[in-house]
Amino acid sequence: MIAALVLAALPLRLMPEAPFPHVVTAPRSAERVTPGVEYARYDMTTALGPMVVHVLAIAPNQPHVRVDSVLAHDALTSSGETISSMAQRTGAIAGINGDYFDIGATNQPTNVVVSNHILLRTPRKRFALFVTNQGPEIAETSFTGQLQIGDRTFAIDAVNEMLPPRGGISLLTPQYGSVAPNESLTLLALKQGTGTPPFTTYTVVNQANNLSRQPAGYYVAIGPTAIATTGVPNPGDTVVATGDLDPMGLSNVQAAVGGGPLILADGKWYDDLDGPRGGTYSMRAPQSGAALTPDGTLLLVEVDGRQPDESVGVTPEEFSALMRAFGATRGMEFDSGGSSEMSVRIPGNTAATLVNSPSDGKERPVSDGVFVYSDAPVTTPAQIVAQPQAVRALVGAHVPVRFATVDASDHPVAAPGAIQVDVDPASLGAYADGTFIARGAGSGNLIVHRGALVSRIPIDVDSNPARIVILPHEPMVDKNGRIALEAHAYDDAGYELALPAHLPWRANTGIIDGMGLFSAGSEDAVISLLIGDHLANARISVGFRELALPFTDHAHFMTAPKGGDGATSSDCSGCVDLRYALGKGERAAYAVADTPLPPRSAGVAFDVRDDGSGAHLKVALHNALNEEVLLPATVLDEHGWRHVVVRFPQSLFQPARLTAIYVIGAAPGEEHAGTIEIKDVKAVVGGSE
Repeated sequence: MIAALVLAALPLRLMPEAPFPHVVTAPRSAERVTPGVEYARYDMTTALGPMVVHVLAIAPNQPHVRVDSVLAHDALTSSGETISSMAQRTGAIAGINGDYFDIGATNQPTNVVVSNHILLRTPRKRFALFVTNQGPEIAETSFTGQLQIGDRTFAIDAVNEMLPPRGGISLLTPQYGSVAPNESLTLLALKQGTGTPPFTTYTVVNQANNLSRQPAGYYVAIGPTAIATTGVPNPGDTVVATGDLDPMGLSNVQAAVGGGPLILADGKWYDDLDGPRGGTYSMRAPQSGAALTPDGTLLLVEVDGRQPDESVGVTPEEFSALMRAFGATRGMEFDSGGSSEMSVRIPGNTAATLVNSPSDGKERPVSDGVFVYSDAPVTTPAQIVAQPQAVRALVGAHVPVRFATVDASDHPVAAPGAIQVDVDPASLGAYADGTFIARGAGSGNLIVHRGALVSRIPIDVDSNPARIVILPHEPMVDKNGRIALEAHAYDDAGYELALPAHLPWRANTGIIDGMGLFSAGSEDAVISLLIGDHLANARISVGFRELALPFTDHAHFMTAPKGGDGATSSDCSGCVDLRYALGKGERAAYAVADTPLPPRSAGVAFDVRDDGSGAHLKVALHNALNEEVLLPATVLDEHGWRHVVVRFPQSLFQPARLTAIYVIGAAPGEEHAGTIEIKDVKAVVGGSE
């Protein structure tokens, strides 16, 4: 068997305590990103399903390693930017998403931001990660600032944050972005003087037009409650801005990224009253966060989720237990869900790339992140590295293996001479044209030479896997339709084994080829796959039928936010009217009825009388993990009756519940009013019986 790689900070065996679900296997792949920075991935099998954990460990007091924050496109107000893009743009070797943000609008982070010792946004009462001169800390801070104009001094309420309609004084810098029209503000344009913004000396240029959008720059925004005291300074007046963070002091802070809640304090679960909590925040989901160990090691942790075939995610309490299993005594969450992203420069690569599987199916543009940099100089080649680090395969598999050379700090460097690869023992297989071909069972190494450098890459070839999984778990297909199946094989430690391209698939009805492509007939099918001594079976539901649901019998009205205009009513059996008035005070209107769906539900179908309002009609589900799943149904753009079918993703974790059919505006704040009728709600169920 392949010997496990052991790194200093990351455990070989990861076994979190309750409430984390029982762990069956947790195979680890780990590598050094640069001296003092380690990355590991744990592919866990738990009692609730698969779970994929990614973790970066940054050791304290590393001379060539620094941690900093990065804003999307270097601005607080932006279109957002992915973590991979931020990492590659700034030359980071690793990064993770940071704070919650105004998603879909300004994309501004909601809490403190410090980058390269500069305060870019003042804190709110919520925990944040701070990188101080003494090391990382997780803490809450407050801001105190002053603005001196002539011989008068006024309090600064915020930096780069627009105040409430009748708020006090805010200092804006170019990182805030352009300033939107605001009739309640007095806006003073400033010219930067000596010193480093935001706390430096400025000169008043003029009173900017607050009724039109102003370009990014330096401004003082004064609300109506403060203007009576401050007056309107004259062009040429000197403005001196000062400010600090309490309790740690801004001069001591190198970087900061907001987030919260705090979920681990003194090695125990912490229920943070200041952070997001309850509701959707308490559900199982992808999670991102930061944690600290007693020796000062900073852990950046990401858990994939909302992908039941790959990773089911964690609750906040389970995430806290996971951090404890890494040896942490203090930890906090970052923005999570579809925002959870981690990027790492894998040894041999020239740039950091995405290592996790985002639940959106692609990287989400976010507002900011925490990034790791190596300032070590590039030196001479010191080691040959391989991807993958170890070859695990079944006999007959073809495994691409890529080699590169790195220096002592793991920077990729060119090296003279060609790479020569030998298989030891030769009975295991052969290496040619970048691919290892597995031919015989056993263990050994790829012996890699490049000049004076030699590296040994472990090989483990098996003929008899310990476990086979066929995906998707509950396949459904139309009569005479096609569906592609995947097989995954694992050894007894839980490591995945590379498979041959063609496998001995069998079907009792219909046709399946060696690649797993199944062509259905008119009846349900049983698929089997025998590899070595292990047999796996999967039932494929062929065709679909509709089963009536009692949704309309129990539907009641609800809006978001609560208390909006509208109602549900019914004047017939099996139907419900939904009246709504969407606008600035009402984003969505719901017909709510928590209705269990039958096993193997592939979708829901219903008739709707369209009112032509232009609003969007959607359905809300809760899966077997109680995660909310929102799916589009149709656009209400044509008067009259129509039949609507909403198909579920194959990855939906079943059994599920239909919880609501609802209308939502085509855009935030857009006004739509009307009444629709919904009737004959049915489940679309796979299979002939």
